Amino acid sequence: MNTTKLTAAVLSIMLTSACATDIHRSETEADPYEDVNRKIFAFNDGFYENIVFPIERGYRKITTPTIRQRISSFVSNMDEPISTFNYMLQLEPKAVLISISRFAINSTLGLAGLFDVAAGWGLVQDQTSLSETMASWCIADGPYLVIPFIGPSNPRNFVGSMADFVADPVYWMTYNDANYRAKISYPYTVVKYVSKFEGYMDLYNSLTKDAVDPYVAIRSAYLQNQRQIKCRFATEDETPLYDFDFDAEMEE
Repeated sequence: MNTTKLTAAVLSIMLTSACATDIHRSETEADPYEDVNRKIFAFNDGFYENIVFPIERGYRKITTPTIRQRISSFVSNMDEPISTFNYMLQLEPKAVLISISRFAINSTLGLAGLFDVAAGWGLVQDQTSLSETMASWCIADGPYLVIPFIGPSNPRNFVGSMADFVADPVYWMTYNDANYRAKISYPYTVVKYVSKFEGYMDLYNSLTKDAVDPYVAIRSAYLQNQRQIKCRFATEDETPLYDFDFDAEMEE
């Protein structure tokens, strides 16, 4: 089974098993698998502290803030087509035009995205993802999960992240050539995630350093962030309740 089919299969399984989104549910209600999640969290914490974060600290030692900013800008520019596609699915024509314009401008005048020239022209970056697209169409987020090696998530975000990963333009540019894939795609993927985790390291440490329960601190921050993502294409009254009014029909 190739990656695309695998993603589709996982998407189907996750979405059919996800419970209804309820912004009023408590954190414990959103985390029915806490015992398992805590064990994975402990594993991830050791993985971060012993492998990931030492790499990030080494990355900082051999680079300057300016170089890291250029790399981050380049990676963000390569992710722009993913935002464009998702804004199309979200029915956001203005955002689509901004995203396309940003990619065109920064890929040329910005030297492949090393410089965010578009932002200086008022085209500010506002990236989105398939997870946000699914949320905007009122697809349930499901229970809180801690994914090995990755961290806090939920079924909707996990599937969205997998799909966004597969949709990476660099991946498809080198898909049919193993030589280019080895020389370009794999090194780029390493640079991309080293750059992304560099910022995550500070956030993770700030949330867990003085926390009485680091697990709860990370979970609270994640769930609060998720509550900011709103369902846009259905009102509360339009949300399926799976009530087929059998009683009303019998009364008639």
